[in-house]
Amino acid sequence: MALEEISAWLVWVLPLVASLFVPLVAKKGDKIRNYYVIAVAIVTAALAFSLVPSVWFGNGQPTSYQISWIPGINNINAGVYIDPLSVLFTCLVAFFGLIIAIYSWGYMRGEEGLTRYYFLILLFIGSMIGLVICDNMLQMFIFWEMVGLCSYALISFWYKRPESINAGIKVFIMTRIGDICLLAAIAILFAGPIINGQGPLYTFGFREVIAALTTAAATPGALNTGLLVIVFFLVLGGAISKSAQLPLFTWLYSAMEAPTSVSALLHAATMVKAGVYLLARFILIASAAAPLIIALQPLWFPIVAWIGVLTALVGATLAITTTDIKGVLAYSTVSQIGFMMAGLGSAVSGAASIGWFASLFHMVSHAFFEGLGFLLAGGIIHVLGTRDMRLMGGLRKAMPVSFILMGIMVITTSGLPPFAAFFSKGLVISSVTEASTIQAIILYATAAITFAYCIRMFTLVFMGKESEHLQKQHIHESPKVMLIPAAVLAALCIAWGLSLPGVLDFMSKSTITANLTNLNISILSSFTDLETPIFLAILVPTGLLVYYSYYKNFQAARNVGGGKNPIATMLNHAYFFDDAYIAFAKGLAKVSRGLEHMEDGITRSINYLGASTMRAALKARKAPSGSVQNYIAAAVLGFVLIIILIILTVGV
Repeated sequence: MALEEISAWLVWVLPLVASLFVPLVAKKGDKIRNYYVIAVAIVTAALAFSLVPSVWFGNGQPTSYQISWIPGINNINAGVYIDPLSVLFTCLVAFFGLIIAIYSWGYMRGEEGLTRYYFLILLFIGSMIGLVICDNMLQMFIFWEMVGLCSYALISFWYKRPESINAGIKVFIMTRIGDICLLAAIAILFAGPIINGQGPLYTFGFREVIAALTTAAATPGALNTGLLVIVFFLVLGGAISKSAQLPLFTWLYSAMEAPTSVSALLHAATMVKAGVYLLARFILIASAAAPLIIALQPLWFPIVAWIGVLTALVGATLAITTTDIKGVLAYSTVSQIGFMMAGLGSAVSGAASIGWFASLFHMVSHAFFEGLGFLLAGGIIHVLGTRDMRLMGGLRKAMPVSFILMGIMVITTSGLPPFAAFFSKGLVISSVTEASTIQAIILYATAAITFAYCIRMFTLVFMGKESEHLQKQHIHESPKVMLIPAAVLAALCIAWGLSLPGVLDFMSKSTITANLTNLNISILSSFTDLETPIFLAILVPTGLLVYYSYYKNFQAARNVGGGKNPIATMLNHAYFFDDAYIAFAKGLAKVSRGLEHMEDGITRSINYLGASTMRAALKARKAPSGSVQNYIAAAVLGFVLIIILIILTVGV
């Protein structure tokens, strides 16, 4: 067995199996348990990065290793799939798992239920890596559900708080909508008439599906493109739910009831990116069949792009109005994933579109700067005991290291050079510009709002005078065990952008991904593109406006989002999406209760008629023979009525 194969299996099996031993190790002491979790995270990260050379120096073909799993139709196998996309996500998940394991040592110290917490963290790491490295859709869906279960359990970690329980339930229910869509897509691909004139594929494997589509594409009319388009829309439904996009984005803000370390791992760096991975994987599958790409271009790709563009705008506008520091980062995540979706939606807009690569490059950039933001926010909350930015201010002197690191986070998120998001966000906007000018204009506006909410958060937290709330406390810097992981992410916010040529080369190492990464991109071209001066020109007035609004207390601009006007009302209600969902749920409950009352009424009527018929029959036995006919007639009539009511009940 090759070293690559061993690493590919162990990288997800190890944390899954190791999670089961956390309760046993915890009996030896809390420190030993913590060391154990960190050691598992270190080995997992090493295994993940050991897969990079196998792709870099490979033969250009994706590698799949399989073992027998479910005998029966086509003998379904379990396996791992090694290509640039799976390795990129595997390294990201394993790296952040290590970062959060170390950070949690400081942030979660003294909390109850830490054995349960670390068990779920390792279980999540193994499940998420299993999701992105598996070689078939059935296995992927199982891990997809395991990731959702871990998310629910970690969001509800503080189960004694009603708001935590409610948040976990909300996340669980809303993400199940996408799960149903994804399961339906997988079932159709497995058993549906995908290829005209042939039976179902009866396979879940990525390689087998790609091979079947490639072969069928060579014959005109062989692909059932209509059914495949339906499959891709169902896949999009799964991605929308998991990655918190319109209209199912509101769960991500509610998920901030989780510990901040969980928010950084699940809802900034890894789990919320599962939808991005899903679409990126299926776009690769579609790229193997030209007729399918042609069928998806008129409707599917534009809808993906519009969902991303509008979600980016909605998330940014909500981030600039909330006073919750974690809420700003939550809505920022929603917005930045919108950028990724917009890139994927423009992935085939031209002969050499950069959308697919731009989306993935920005995905990693976002993991670094948003993860950094959550780690720093966790440190601030850890020290101050509040998430309300109105109770903060003037922290730059008491928390100088956090001040500098947050400055790096703000600059990176805003997309200023030479930090990572300048390159990744610029690539996304360039790709969208090629597809749609209107979408590009909206993204430019969103980028300006992004700069605004970043400066606003930075100003409210670190600038100005200390609030009365802070003056009553002894403020100090976060512990080193929390600052060191944040500093590592801050360094990566700088280094990742400069690694652009190398990452592009890595993502082109597969013959399949090369179809979408055959690009001529350099660091220099990112500075000389037309989008760069336009982008920077937009940021200058935006920055000045926010500076005067929140540092110089210019109330006119602040009243737009904080006053009693229609815009403020709409933003404070998150565009009324949750209100609409609640109204729908209440209406559905009323209909359900009405049907229940109707069913009870029919059941009581049937019981009454049945009892009456029985009484009539008993009287007939005792009555004179001359009146028996009357009783028999009444009994027959009652029986007929019972049958009619039963039919009506079944119909209802």
